[in-house]
Amino acid sequence: MVGGDPNNLQLAFVDGRGGTIQRNFVRQGFGLVSDQNRNRMEFQARFQNIYGKHTFKYGFEYNENKYKIFTRSSGPARTFTDTFGEEAGAAFPATSMPGGVRVTNNFGVCIVNSANTANVLCPSATTTNRLNQIVTSGQGPAGITSVTLATLSPTQLNTGSPILVLTSVRVRDFLLNTGDQSTKTRIESFYLQDDYKLGKNVQFNFGLRWDYQQAYGTTSPYVRLNNFKDNLQPRVGLIWDFTGQGRGKLFVNYARFLETPLPLDLNVRAGGDNIQLDRNANVNRLNAAGANNIIAGTNSGLGCLGCEATPPDPDLKPQTVNEVTAGGEYEIVKDLSIGARGVYRAQGTVIEDGSFDDGTTYFLFNPGESATDREAATRPETGFLRFGRARRYYRALELTATKRFTNNYQFIASYVYSSLIGNYEGLFRNDNGQSDPNITSLFDLVSLLQNQYGRLPNDRPHQFKFDGSYRTPWKLLIGASFRAQSGIPFNQLIPHPVYGNNEGFAVPRGTAVIPTVATLNPNFPNTIDSIGSNRSPFTTNLDVNAYYPIKIRE
Repeated sequence: MVGGDPNNLQLAFVDGRGGTIQRNFVRQGFGLVSDQNRNRMEFQARFQNIYGKHTFKYGFEYNENKYKIFTRSSGPARTFTDTFGEEAGAAFPATSMPGGVRVTNNFGVCIVNSANTANVLCPSATTTNRLNQIVTSGQGPAGITSVTLATLSPTQLNTGSPILVLTSVRVRDFLLNTGDQSTKTRIESFYLQDDYKLGKNVQFNFGLRWDYQQAYGTTSPYVRLNNFKDNLQPRVGLIWDFTGQGRGKLFVNYARFLETPLPLDLNVRAGGDNIQLDRNANVNRLNAAGANNIIAGTNSGLGCLGCEATPPDPDLKPQTVNEVTAGGEYEIVKDLSIGARGVYRAQGTVIEDGSFDDGTTYFLFNPGESATDREAATRPETGFLRFGRARRYYRALELTATKRFTNNYQFIASYVYSSLIGNYEGLFRNDNGQSDPNITSLFDLVSLLQNQYGRLPNDRPHQFKFDGSYRTPWKLLIGASFRAQSGIPFNQLIPHPVYGNNEGFAVPRGTAVIPTVATLNPNFPNTIDSIGSNRSPFTTNLDVNAYYPIKIRE
């Protein structure tokens, strides 16, 4: 390490010549340790009455979910100096991290020039300048005399002889503690359904459902979603047996679904009551070792992100999904039916959190719909841009074949051709591994919105399934289950100055290409990737089983 100026990150490097790059490496500890207690109380009353051609179903449901949590970092408590006043006026300054810290060291990748092993090639001006300072100080990698800024391909960066240069050190103290109290969410639900026989071979189904929800912190109410119109969920369906003999049907259905219950994590992370503390800072020493100082500059003293209650929009609506399905089924020969079904599923309203001031304060809103989103267009902090709607579209065509168990064998087979696109995956984010439903980082900042729309992580265009069994004349039953599916699309994630690694999209979602073959030029910096893949490999899976009954006694 070189340099002792508290206003600058110390210079540090890793001489990786002869080794390979291992990304997202974790060592020394478990990260987070958590104690949790969950309880659920549920009551239901369901009724059914038949009047002529009508079958009425109606009922009431009540449930309450309770949650206690104590989550803390496994590292030691730390304190940091703040020479430049980055944390001045903060309610929970990041100079004190009593809950224990996790440290993230970020390194830029440079590689040794294969044509001149005394020269190192770096892909950015920052890493070039930092490594140059180390080399000229005489404390750099042995035998390295010069550093050059060069355009490097992904293949070079992953397969070349690496030299790593320290670019930032982030420390985080994260604590969730409900104490002796519990957060809770209550739901009161009502539904009414009518199955009406329009004729001998035609049935019409119609239903309505309402789910009212109230979320509480440990001491105070947080979110109430009790609007009659917003909670309305219609379901409509029509079924026609076109054979008149129970051998076939055509059907069409529409349904609106509402997210219930509101996740208890929402109460803990966003409901206030001093449950969450999330102190963050960028400091000036590798591993945050020794006497560390919070460095000066934009996004250096990050304070306590999301430690205050997140106020919900006054016009907040529950999260919904709309679905339409249509298809048919026909028994072509005895005991063998084939079918086809189309599915269209679209995200309706979404609940997420956002911020105008880079995470200092947050709000709970419906992206693209609520009052706060409209206000974003008037704020200079957002560049007068709105957050926009959360979108998720699933379209699928499914073909099925079903053989009932006769003549000693049966099977169920299906093929699905589908697409899944949008900018909102759902309550869990596969791309960065975040499991904070309704408060992910997806819509937190306008600066995170670029390139978010595209093929979502679970987009698998082709899926085939087969399950079957056969009973032999000797009582032996054999079976098999086969699965085949397309790979998932790749994303190229990049760091964000406030939120850290893997939060932004360098290219439109689902379009990143992983090089598989490269044409090497004698001038190493000019390597050009010639072949690549934008999906993980196609996968298949086969399970087989056998069952033989052995009678011991009556």
